[in-house]
Amino acid sequence: MQGNYWNGSDWPTSIQWVSAFMDTLLVASDRSFAYTLDNSDVSARSGKSLRSEIDHYLSHVEAFYDDEDVIQIFDAAYDDAQWVVLEWLEAIKFIGEYPKYAQSSHSRANIARFAHRAHIFYNIVQDQFNTSECGGGITWNPALATYKNAITNELFLSSSVAMYLYYPGDTLSDPYPSPRYANFTNTTLPALPRLAKHDPILLRNAVDEYQWFKTHNFTNALGLVVDGFHISHNQTTCNERNEQVYTYNQGVMLSGLRGLWEATGDTSYLRDGYKYIKATINATGWNAHSHSLRGQWAGLGRNGIMEDYCDAPANCSQDNQIFKGIYFHHLGLFCESLPTKQPLVAGVTYTASSGVGATHSSNCASYLPWIEHNAGAALGTRNTTGIMGGWWTASHLDKTHEPWLAWSAPKPKGSIDPINEPWILRKPPWTRQDKRIDLPSNKGTGRSFLNAVETSKRHRTGFLSRDINDKGRGRTVETQASGIGVVKATSDFMHRLRP
Repeated sequence: MQGNYWNGSDWPTSIQWVSAFMDTLLVASDRSFAYTLDNSDVSARSGKSLRSEIDHYLSHVEAFYDDEDVIQIFDAAYDDAQWVVLEWLEAIKFIGEYPKYAQSSHSRANIARFAHRAHIFYNIVQDQFNTSECGGGITWNPALATYKNAITNELFLSSSVAMYLYYPGDTLSDPYPSPRYANFTNTTLPALPRLAKHDPILLRNAVDEYQWFKTHNFTNALGLVVDGFHISHNQTTCNERNEQVYTYNQGVMLSGLRGLWEATGDTSYLRDGYKYIKATINATGWNAHSHSLRGQWAGLGRNGIMEDYCDAPANCSQDNQIFKGIYFHHLGLFCESLPTKQPLVAGVTYTASSGVGATHSSNCASYLPWIEHNAGAALGTRNTTGIMGGWWTASHLDKTHEPWLAWSAPKPKGSIDPINEPWILRKPPWTRQDKRIDLPSNKGTGRSFLNAVETSKRHRTGFLSRDINDKGRGRTVETQASGIGVVKATSDFMHRLRP
């Protein structure tokens, strides 16, 4: 990912919110390296190599902070802002966990500036939970008609509780994401309101968000999270459900549920997480009772391998190509070993005598064979330069010489796919009567699902290749990062949950 796509300060072929997640994945990889270094028997030579890797990638994270396109993403949709919040909280968490970095003045300065950016971007969504429509939740994009979708609200759960647990406070009131923002946009912003470390409002936001999410029928008959709800004209309830299913919608809430347990000690949050994970694994066909059933589409994959609907027909957008990696990142956060004894921020003390930690480790360890299976499938898509493809099932089926469209699965009845069919956003029920949506003409002016150039781009050599993963957009930094997500999860589970 870094050797092929990194230019020294960012990933120029990617888009803003995806770059924020890839930076999250990069710093999370440093956390994994550091954990291995501190908790495994490694040789002096291997230890030196690991320390070098950690420093190397941390320097990339610092460089990206300076080059991140915060002006564009600041004025994008509400989900976009929260990827930035989680990005810099992950960096703060890494620095705080490892004394080598936490104790230096340079690292303390990094924590302060990372915290300020997380604060600025969280402030965008902090007061957007709106009970006047649908009883709560945050709408996807203020430029569109009201759409209470899963990802925006899962992110609000995860970003709120992560802010509560890891945000160290911020003394700055500067509201601008960049010194160039006012001149670039001709907009003056009010001072950034103060937000203290462990502010109770952050935990309250997370608790309220999940309570709303859980009671608003976001899961289908398979237990999978659907994409969201439209609200009919002159209605205030969530009465038009979009049945579309994406892989990342099954995972982002997992880190939030883990965080809610840490903040409250309420084990129901962990139990809900196990149910979501079980539904996802079953929907890949992993637990099918026969070989023939295992090979059939099960709702989110086949043969035990996770897929999005766009993978086989090769019509995934830039957004969608990163989704599976996001799932496995948040699964990994959920399954990190629970502390055996830790005073929780909310004043609840968890002790090992309750058996929660043992149950959690046992449940999470049971997922490892499935995760390994997916990692092997992802690695099986590598081309001669080592870049992974987006449709992991292709290498497992060994069907690279067949027409790939034959493997497309019909989308659920009642589903609309705005991520991979962006033109539908021009039509009801997405459009607002008071605002016209324009498709921007370049990467720097908007999200990829509104970007006709990025969404329609095709890997030109793919049409001459027998490799299915060269079709459509082909192999990209997003497909590589997605593959890294599942490979990293395998390594983390093996190191952190080893009996």
